[in-house]
Amino acid sequence: MFKKQIKIPLFLGLLTLATWAQAQVSLQSYVNTLKTFSADFEQIQPDESVFALNKSTGSFKLNRPGQLVWKYDTPNPQKIVIDGVNLWVFDQDLDQVTVRPVADIKGDIPLSWILYDDESIESKFMILDVGERAGLTWYNLTPKKATYFQSLEVGMKAGEMAEVWMYQDANNITKVRFYNIESNHVIPLETFQFNVPEGVDLVGEAL
Repeated sequence: MFKKQIKIPLFLGLLTLATWAQAQVSLQSYVNTLKTFSADFEQIQPDESVFALNKSTGSFKLNRPGQLVWKYDTPNPQKIVIDGVNLWVFDQDLDQVTVRPVADIKGDIPLSWILYDDESIESKFMILDVGERAGLTWYNLTPKKATYFQSLEVGMKAGEMAEVWMYQDANNITKVRFYNIESNHVIPLETFQFNVPEGVDLVGEAL
């Protein structure tokens, strides 16, 4: 009986380590081969003030390493640009642009695991294969350093990133589903440059 009690936890521990290692390799392999990514998206986020869900739509473009455009079309137009050095946020409803060095908030960017290639994903996140759900293969990424989100779940389908869920806590989950996906297609570099529109207030200073 004593030996049986020892063997079962040991087996489960080895199985967990094997699953963790496989998840690390699978997700890292996808990132290693990714140069550009573009897609439309649908985002659902809880609104605790009215006990409802906010739904947004927009588009996402990525150029590795270090550049992205995240653009909300509905319901509130907003454009977020990382040009490799600065993070720009353009709130059209407010006629305001805020800018800050991306190095100051690099660890708080939910897509930092795919945006940069200077470090492996495993160096910044604990990675676990959490299995199949709704036709997707899911990986859980838990930051090794404290940030404003607790963890991420990345859903892969046919070798592509199809969904990303961001957990701020158990009751606050932002869910993003990508469609019209194109990977490793040429995206003009000027896509990732931001010019402050005339007449718009600028908060902050670009490097």
